[in-house]
Amino acid sequence: MTLHQNLYLQDILSEPESLRTALDRYAAQTLTDAAARLKRGEFSNVVLTGMGASYCAAYPTWLRLTALPIPVSWVETSELLHYAPGLVNARTLLVVISQSGRSAEILSLISGEEAVHPALLVGVTNDLESPLAQQAQVVLPIHAGPERTVSTRTYLNSLATLLLAACQLLESPLEPARTALRAAADSGEAFLAHWEEQVSVFRHGLGLPQRMIIAGRGSSLAAVMNGSLILKEAAKVAYEGMSAPYFRHGPLELADENLTLWMFAGAAKTRDLNRDLAVEAQRWGARVLWVDDQPDLALQTLLIPAVDDLARPLVEILPLQLYSLAAAELNGMEAGTFRRIGKVTDRQ
Repeated sequence: MTLHQNLYLQDILSEPESLRTALDRYAAQTLTDAAARLKRGEFSNVVLTGMGASYCAAYPTWLRLTALPIPVSWVETSELLHYAPGLVNARTLLVVISQSGRSAEILSLISGEEAVHPALLVGVTNDLESPLAQQAQVVLPIHAGPERTVSTRTYLNSLATLLLAACQLLESPLEPARTALRAAADSGEAFLAHWEEQVSVFRHGLGLPQRMIIAGRGSSLAAVMNGSLILKEAAKVAYEGMSAPYFRHGPLELADENLTLWMFAGAAKTRDLNRDLAVEAQRWGARVLWVDDQPDLALQTLLIPAVDDLARPLVEILPLQLYSLAAAELNGMEAGTFRRIGKVTDRQ
């Protein structure tokens, strides 16, 4: 099979159109009642939970929802189920994200012996016939269509759908957000139009480093975490994602000629902190890829589209997806195919 025929690549290239569909079909009235109940003080706290890419996709929304006057938690479903069930009570707004709506942990959380009982269960899923969709009082479809390999469209559509939901819960204008996210879909499409050139650059210019760390702050951590995940799933290479401060507090000791560091510039408020750390790592000998929407004269820059802050996570994942194609080929693997697991994880 040639790379052009690869199903994972086809899923990546179809992301912009799928994302536009999700944005256009997001129904504002779906969360109207939940937003009103939140405003009336009916909820004591909010919990966002998922596994894998669904968990990563919720991070930017968690950051935004921390502006609410009640506690907001972002927790992996397995940890919520086994170690932190007390986060969910009879006054909790529980948002469960699962592209399949039937992963093992999700099923236990919503219907097993250890099931929790929130005030309101919101399900964010791609399968409207799934147990999650059937159990939830409110369902937010992500409209990603059939996905055949590692999470691509379902990740981006979940991320965008959650950001629109956050706007409603925060009583922020919905249409400007939808417009900004749609513009990012268009910019992402233009970026992906040059996928062959970018994959070639990665294949010949980056290769498979001995050690590689992906780092960032704020909403960039969605791409950091999910990028690390898909490199393991799609390319079978074990590279690590972490926050830039975490890298500062220890792993910076790895900085030498054997380390490659992807550093996401991210939001303006911490961009200089990220850049200072990237420059320091480079001074110690590390190869640094500075991921930003503008060139940096001191750092090798991997350019991504310039988009609104809200929408940045939608384009930050794209170069990591394309790198996973190159990494898989260099590792002798067919990109995106499963060897040990399947599309739906049915065991804890």
